[in-house]
Amino acid sequence: MSSQLPSHWITQNVPPPAPGHNRALDVACGKGRHSFWLAQHGWQVTALDRDLSQTDCAADARIDWLQADLETGHWPLGTRQFDLIVVVNYLHRSLFDHLRDAVRSGGTLIYETFMIGNEQFGRPRSPDFLLQEDELLTAFSGWRIINQMQGDVYHENAPHPHAVKQAIAVRKP
Repeated sequence: MSSQLPSHWITQNVPPPAPGHNRALDVACGKGRHSFWLAQHGWQVTALDRDLSQTDCAADARIDWLQADLETGHWPLGTRQFDLIVVVNYLHRSLFDHLRDAVRSGGTLIYETFMIGNEQFGRPRSPDFLLQEDELLTAFSGWRIINQMQGDVYHENAPHPHAVKQAIAVRKP
């Protein structure tokens, strides 16, 4: 299992799974810190990343590990839909359409990634990997925004502050 702690934003905002509505997708899962946490809290998880070689994929049978490069233009999940999608520290704008389609009606998207202003603190610095102010709200317009925060974040698990955007959106039925 991953030794990194999951994001506080994720652990504090993931809704409890409901019977028959417990399918979660962890996009760009890395070593699986959020995948493991979600599985421990009752979610049936699909964990997606381009490199799973550093991940203990046998640690939890509730996680379906899928290795695929999301930046090739091919969405590896077809028409599958999820009750919950989490994306942390990853931005590939061409995935927004796929993410909108992959959240079932009434499902939740929780997103947390770096935004403009992070270049003053460190990596990433390229605008290609930094959200613009309110960019997520525009990309998911028409969804019900449950909570959001953008700006500089300081916490004990980070060696230095980061400029981040955090949002929780529910796809309207």
